[in-house]
Amino acid sequence: MERMCPRSKAWSRRAFLACGASAPLLGSTVAPVREIRRGGMVYRQLGKTDMYVSLLSFGSHTDPRYKQKAQHGNVLVEEGQQRRDRLLARALDRGVNLVDTYESEGQWEPVARAVSSRRDKVLVSLCRQFPMFVGENIDRAAKLYGHVDLYRIYLAEGSKVDGKALADWDVLRKAKEAGKVRAIGISTHDEGMMLSALRELEGIDYFMFPYNFIHARTDYSEFLPEAAKRGVGLIAIKPLAAGSIVKLDPNAKISTSPERDFVQLYHAKYRPLLPSVVAELTKTLKRVPDESLCQAALRFVYSRPFMTAAMPGMFEEETFDDNYAGLTRHLELSREERAALDAAGQIAAATKGQWLPRHYQWLDQRWRG
Repeated sequence: MERMCPRSKAWSRRAFLACGASAPLLGSTVAPVREIRRGGMVYRQLGKTDMYVSLLSFGSHTDPRYKQKAQHGNVLVEEGQQRRDRLLARALDRGVNLVDTYESEGQWEPVARAVSSRRDKVLVSLCRQFPMFVGENIDRAAKLYGHVDLYRIYLAEGSKVDGKALADWDVLRKAKEAGKVRAIGISTHDEGMMLSALRELEGIDYFMFPYNFIHARTDYSEFLPEAAKRGVGLIAIKPLAAGSIVKLDPNAKISTSPERDFVQLYHAKYRPLLPSVVAELTKTLKRVPDESLCQAALRFVYSRPFMTAAMPGMFEEETFDDNYAGLTRHLELSREERAALDAAGQIAAATKGQWLPRHYQWLDQRWRG
């Protein structure tokens, strides 16, 4: 008989870890993705495509300290752009081969210059950022980069793909058939929309969606098995909760401010994380003296064999080094550490919402998988 975790408001460290260890790992029944290792980097196959994506990929967000408003969106001041160019070059030198690029952040042209000498080895990922016909956006990108490796459309929260998304998707499929795009996908924060897209949109190659050790307590229990069954690639965005995990780590050596001031799930407006849970996770991870919380959090994502890649935003060389260190050690994630990271979900399920203060208990219904 399956052992259930006790219902208690007071959790000892031993009980906290035992609870997580007693339950099967979330997502453990999903088949692993094919991978190869080369030069210290791990590459995993993107769905059914012939592309192998670096397990650590380069996110699209830029350092807010160096942003300035432009006619359309933002651009980086000269110093900020130089810093980003150096960081991207460093990442590519270490084996990163997937770069997500936001036109609204003024990065299309800088990335095109950065990858021009090794375009055949770098995968460029794009998404429409402005109210423009998606076909026109793809054509512009194809002229700049020669072709587009990954192109996606964003779907807002909801239970069903609407007519506009269906029309955009038809354009993406035609662009892929014409050879302008190698892989087409969806980005969304909502599991209901993920499931609808899987069932309504023909030919999906990949999904981008928030996934970190906090999101793993819901684990997209319906979506993951169905996506694996259909052979769809899975790319984790927000693996460090928009950088908020940096702020939680008392041993962090990185001075960059996170995009958010607290750990969040999906959107700040309704998914803050209970501080006591974060404190317990952080305390447990201190058992590894030379490892930051961010390294452990990324190792958690890397260790999920069904994930194709983790795509954090990186603003400084120290950030990249920290993320890369997590990659090199991801296979060392012990059962006890993994149990600590999974325990928040087990506690929530066992206590039926009582793990949250009364005024936050509505969140548990929103999170429940």
